[in-house]
Amino acid sequence: MINGSKPRKTLTPFEERLSMLLIVVSYLFRFDCLSEKGCYDMGKPRMIILIRHAQSEGNKNREIHQTVPDHRVKLTPDGWKQAEAAGLKLRSLLRPDDTLHFFTSPYRRTRETTEGILNALTSSNPAPSPFPRHTIKVYEEPRLREQDFGNFQPGSSEMARMWSERAEYGHFFYRIPNGESAADAYDRVSGFNDTLWRSFGEDDFASVCVLVTHGLMTRVFLMKWYHFSVEYFEDLRNVDHCEFVVMKRSRESQKYILQNELRTWSAMRREREEQKEPESPIPVRKRWVGSQDGFELEYGRRLARRQNTVEMFADDAPEIERVKETNAKGVIEKQFRGTMAIPR
Repeated sequence: MINGSKPRKTLTPFEERLSMLLIVVSYLFRFDCLSEKGCYDMGKPRMIILIRHAQSEGNKNREIHQTVPDHRVKLTPDGWKQAEAAGLKLRSLLRPDDTLHFFTSPYRRTRETTEGILNALTSSNPAPSPFPRHTIKVYEEPRLREQDFGNFQPGSSEMARMWSERAEYGHFFYRIPNGESAADAYDRVSGFNDTLWRSFGEDDFASVCVLVTHGLMTRVFLMKWYHFSVEYFEDLRNVDHCEFVVMKRSRESQKYILQNELRTWSAMRREREEQKEPESPIPVRKRWVGSQDGFELEYGRRLARRQNTVEMFADDAPEIERVKETNAKGVIEKQFRGTMAIPR
């Protein structure tokens, strides 16, 4: 007995065996639950879907960011169509008994994308929807906002200089003047991921979690979740507007498996190299291009067509005309075996 506490009761051999049996039964029940649809859906969602916003006015005209705050940029008419098409696609991926939680960036283009998705998802056209609007929870999450580019953006020439500098410095660590780097965005996404993971333990959390965010934030989210390296992050290409990035929970490991094959710049370069035509066996020819120290290399494949004689001597035409005019006046004429020879 410690500090006046009651002594622990000693279990009889029968009680010990019964306790061990209850532990074994509880583990067997847990294993059986993983194979049953109802038990499997409890706790963590079965699927996480990231969706990049639809086409915005800033995607069509980048100069709009010089006068319109980034968080107020709205969708284009084509963007609204993309959002509604995404809603129909989402509807086709869901089970009738699925429940939904949406987390959206507070930027106007992402909120309008979410609205377009919900309009199509809950519509009775072409058939009644199994997902009434009042059953879907939608949360605005500021940590999913776009990378901060520093209030109103400068002119196109200055932005071009910044993008060139970022490409040389590195996309992840380069900080936009008066804005953020991708590393800064990573820090706030890390906080959101921790919050999201804790919310999975709530009894009423949905079976499908949808995040409507931005292109860079989608890549940053995946980088944090799957522990991508900085080099791999910088090799990733952006996702398309309203493209779905799907993470499904494995029944065996309970881990989320990425269903997409992410596109990379290095893979695109390899594909372009493979699509190149083999080098022509025609030997290389050199053509004088008028410079003091250089020749221009020509390959048969690159020549649009062979030059004819008139074109080759087009630059000499004035001199030839002058000689012809001189001969016509009889200043320099020479008869040789019945032909007229023009002196060189």
